[in-house]
Amino acid sequence: MDKISIGALQNLTNSTPAAKTTPYEAQESFKSFLKGALENINETQADSNKATQELMNGNMDNLHQVMITAEKASVTLQTTLEIRNKVVEAYQEIMRMQV
Repeated sequence: MDKISIGALQNLTNSTPAAKTTPYEAQESFKSFLKGALENINETQADSNKATQELMNGNMDNLHQVMITAEKASVTLQTTLEIRNKVVEAYQEIMRMQV
């Protein structure tokens, strides 16, 4: 979650409560943030797969770079799974609240 997510997070945190965004605008902003984050995850996984394939085919000699891209993809995926777990937990907690 390098380029897209950090910029999107900064945009989300820079908005002030006085900005008065509509629910639709907030939904679209959140949707574009999630879409960008998922595309970034997919991109890191694809980069890792490509580097691994190149190493196996003998087109790449740098094992360190392959391991770095694989670890980067792994960390990105694990971070995403943890965020998903926290979102599910928060949703379940909200659903348990009595109105």
